[in-house]
Amino acid sequence: MMFALVVLIALFGALVRTVFGFGEALVTMPLLALISFDLKTSVALIGALGLIVALPGAVRYRVHINFAIVRRLVIGSLLGVPVGILVIKYVNRTIVMRFLSLFLMAYGSYCLIKILRQKIGKPHFQSPFFDYLAGLISGVMGSAYNSHGVPIVVYGTLKKWPVMALRGILQAHFLFVGCLVVASQAVAGFWQSEVFVLLAVIVPLLLIVIPLGNWLADHIDNALMVKYVYGLLIVFGVLLFLKA
Repeated sequence: MMFALVVLIALFGALVRTVFGFGEALVTMPLLALISFDLKTSVALIGALGLIVALPGAVRYRVHINFAIVRRLVIGSLLGVPVGILVIKYVNRTIVMRFLSLFLMAYGSYCLIKILRQKIGKPHFQSPFFDYLAGLISGVMGSAYNSHGVPIVVYGTLKKWPVMALRGILQAHFLFVGCLVVASQAVAGFWQSEVFVLLAVIVPLLLIVIPLGNWLADHIDNALMVKYVYGLLIVFGVLLFLKA
C-alpha cells in the first residue's frame, strides 16, 4: 500500500510540473510526509523525477528559452547552493519556511487581485544583475528546502515574462540545477535501493503522465494560466506553512 501511494503521489507531482512548469516538490513532499515516507528517500526520488521531467520540458519549450538569462540564473544558483547548506546548519528552518510561506500567500493574492481588477503592473528588476540574484536565492532554497523553482517563478512574474518564456526558462534552469542537486544528493548518501525500485516503476508511467500534462497545458489559455500560477503560489504558501 505504501509503495502504491508513493508512486501515485510522485506521478501527481510530475503532472503538476508538466502542466504548470513547477511545483512538484511543494506538492509531493508534504504528501509523502503525511504518509510517513522516509525523508531522505523522498528527497532523492523527487529530485530525480524533477530532473527527468525537466528534460522533455526543456526540449518542448526550447524555442522560448533565453539562454543568456538561464546562464545567469544557473551561475547564481551555483553560488547559492553552499549558502543553502549553511542555512540548514545555522538558521532555524521553521522561521525561514514560515516567512517564505507568508510571502508566497501575500504575493500570490496581491497579483491575483490585480489581475481580477484588470490592472497590469509594469515589469520590475530589468537589470541582468537581478538574474544572478534570483538564481542565488533559488540555489539557497533548492539546497536547503528543495524549493528552487518558486523563486524563479516569482522573479519571472515580476519581470512579466510571457507564459511560454517562463516555462522554457524554468525547465532549462531545472535541467542544469537538477543535475547538481541529484549529484549532491547521491554524494550525501540519499540514493538507496528503494529509490531505484520506485524509479523503475514510475519512469515508464511518465510516458502517459507527461503527454497528458502537455495536452492539458495546451488547452489552457495563457491569461488563465497566469491566474493559475498565482493561485498555485497561494496554495504552495499554505502547504509550506502547514509543513513548517
